[in-house]
Amino acid sequence: MTQLNLLELAKQGDASAIASLMNRQLQPKGITVKVALKDACLQIMLESAQVPNQQALVAFVRKGIVGLGAASIERVKIYGRQTGEEFPAWNQEFELVVHASSTPSPINTDSTFSSDQNQQLESPVVTHINLPSKIAPENLRDNNIYYEIEGSNGQIRLIHNRIIISRKGATAFLTQGLKGDKEIPLSRITAMQFKRADALTKGYLQFSIQGGIESKGGVFAAVTDENTIMFTELEQPEFEELKRYVNSVIDAEPIDFDELRFLELKALRIKKNQEQKEAIEKVTVTNKKNAKKVIKPILIVAVVSYIVMYFSPDDSALKILSALLLIISGGSAIIAGIVILDDRG
Repeated sequence: MTQLNLLELAKQGDASAIASLMNRQLQPKGITVKVALKDACLQIMLESAQVPNQQALVAFVRKGIVGLGAASIERVKIYGRQTGEEFPAWNQEFELVVHASSTPSPINTDSTFSSDQNQQLESPVVTHINLPSKIAPENLRDNNIYYEIEGSNGQIRLIHNRIIISRKGATAFLTQGLKGDKEIPLSRITAMQFKRADALTKGYLQFSIQGGIESKGGVFAAVTDENTIMFTELEQPEFEELKRYVNSVIDAEPIDFDELRFLELKALRIKKNQEQKEAIEKVTVTNKKNAKKVIKPILIVAVVSYIVMYFSPDDSALKILSALLLIISGGSAIIAGIVILDDRG
């Protein structure tokens, strides 16, 4: 089958044709591609002798799939797996934005999974390196500038036209399982639900996606909802800033990306968190000192109470009183011992 015929089938969403196009470019580099299409979701498995490079290959796949313009594909899930392993080493998801008013572009054999595009994969089979948690020193026009906002059960990376929800950390694993990154174009966000955090409960920011099913179970459903990130009181200002920016995009009056206050708010959060830790450490040290001062008198009281109780007549008031005193002093000694042995101070 010719390259043009494959492109025509791929443009219709044919999974086999898409796999053939990708394999022609990636197999020479040691990567095998398997593709399946189910419920408008294109699932792509990339497999090689070493863990495939997530950042390079996701960019390669995104550009190729967007170039196809297949109306039958709404979401793309990409998996990277080392040959012989049962589970993928990483996975990433993104949604395609289809503009109804735009006319279909002609098939271009030079731009869809082309050799020129493939040459950008300098090292497609090395273990990927996660992006650093800071703002990238690149120009906004290159779409490389981003902010990363840390939540309780995941992270949000904000690019000027999309958000990427990641699930890293123990809490994210317990509430979300082994989910990969999910990309949501800001143009697909129709509304947001924002619950403020307080001293007893965490807050959350939930995104309503065009055509998606919105979770309405409150804070309990937010724990497992894939479009929701939870946060503490310390983390809340950064999520308020994220909400402010997304609302400005929804209202078609986007705030200047360079003027967002994420870096300032993150520095303030780190400072407050450090102050809280220092205050806790100070209280712990004070409690230890006090416990060391009182444990010896408490032990003396406990020993004397035991002796008095032992030699007192049965059912006498003195025996009962000394027994109560022994219980109280013994419990106090145990508590003081725990405080002294606590290594946090």
